[in-house]
Amino acid sequence: MTSAVDVDRQVMARMAQANAELMVRVLRGDEPVEGDPVMVALAAARSLGVVVDDILRGLVARARRDGRTWAEIGDVLHVTRQAVLQRFGGPPTMTGAAAPSTQPLPAAGPRAVELFAHFFNRRWDALRAEFNQRMLDACSVQLLSSVRAQLPGKAGEAVEMAAPQISRLGDYTLVDVPLSLRVPLAFRRGFKRREATGRATFDDAGRVAGFFILPQTTPTP
Repeated sequence: MTSAVDVDRQVMARMAQANAELMVRVLRGDEPVEGDPVMVALAAARSLGVVVDDILRGLVARARRDGRTWAEIGDVLHVTRQAVLQRFGGPPTMTGAAAPSTQPLPAAGPRAVELFAHFFNRRWDALRAEFNQRMLDACSVQLLSSVRAQLPGKAGEAVEMAAPQISRLGDYTLVDVPLSLRVPLAFRRGFKRREATGRATFDDAGRVAGFFILPQTTPTP
């Protein structure tokens, strides 16, 4: 069974992969972008650095839970015990923490549908206004635009959304929205549609903690 920790790891892994791939494609000249390619690659590198730092903190916390000493962690990171202790501190305490809710956030389904409408219509400001701070740091307008450019269709009329599927995992509400993307005639290659899943993850504050398009492997004839 997927846990809340697994959800958080998946979010960070996907954000790291997406930013790294965008940076490499732009630097190689594989992907045309609006504006200065170097600035787009710079934005992706900055976002990747934020994600990597977050992943590093999570791995240090896990190493501590597994019984590793600060000295051992410092050796791996090539810093002193004092330096790693100062940077990462001790393990977080849960004293007095409220028990997590077992119910999905109200209206999570309609909100997710609206988020994907913003995405497909390139309303970046409206979309990012729903992100939590970590997503704002890790998911730039350049990254969103790059992902959108790789999907077929123009604006919302090219996308059909089915009923959202909502689940609760620990501190998160997960919403999967089945998507049907109309492939332009010039790019069909025998297939009129591509199926995908839009996944939005909400934290308990109601902010977006994860936002992805998950492609399916089999197009629709």
